[in-house]
Amino acid sequence: MAEKINRPPELTKTHPHLKGFMDFLTHLNSESERGQVLISASMVDNLLLEILKSFLLDSKSASKLISGFNAPLGTFSSRIEAAHALGLISDTEHQDASIIRKIRNEFAHSIAISFSDERIKQITPKLHFKAEDYEDVVVDARGQFSSAATCLILNLTNRPHYVG
Repeated sequence: MAEKINRPPELTKTHPHLKGFMDFLTHLNSESERGQVLISASMVDNLLLEILKSFLLDSKSASKLISGFNAPLGTFSSRIEAAHALGLISDTEHQDASIIRKIRNEFAHSIAISFSDERIKQITPKLHFKAEDYEDVVVDARGQFSSAATCLILNLTNRPHYVG
């Protein structure tokens, strides 16, 4: 179980929209590689869903688009594409969300995979929001992924409020 991070109570009182993000960070830092990928991708997927729901009318037809059997916007991929096509996420956010989805698929469909796998090491440098090497500090594939995912999630955390 993840340890609770001690943080000033004022933060979530003054910025309630950050509660989900702070909870995400708590869990992310205690997870395995696979867990980090799955939790990060799930968080991006859920944020895209909330962004789309905020943009669409609160109606039965909108609900049919985003949830239920065979919903056109029911997949991570379709949510990424729809949010971008509607101008709700930037080109860079679209590209990083798509890469995160690809990495998620690799981890979800392969039993023996890690960030040291060549397939993953070839994908993570393409992330735009990743941490960069600095002097003698080398950011490995796991660091590139987690920094890019965290940055994208933070970027998208407020978006439903601004879209709606």
